[in-house]
Amino acid sequence: MKRIYGYKGFEVTVELEPVWETAGSVTLLPPRGFVAVVQVRTMGSVGATRPVVAPIRLGATIQQPFPTQAEALMAGYSAGQRVVDDTFAR
Repeated sequence: MKRIYGYKGFEVTVELEPVWETAGSVTLLPPRGFVAVVQVRTMGSVGATRPVVAPIRLGATIQQPFPTQAEALMAGYSAGQRVVDDTFAR
């Protein structure tokens, strides 16, 4: 899942990566959680964008993914907002 948000003239992209259990060769279980990958880009003319920071990978804790897609998306968007506010606010 991928969401793109506008924030103060920047584009915050949050893409989710599922985290799968590794209990066997083939499994049909749902993912055990999600990692959010956040990118902040400048909004250019005619849809062109340019990254302003390296992508950031977020989990709920150092060792645990977010349990739901909604939590991962909101944490990713909040992190993108903080990057914009802390880096570019004067």
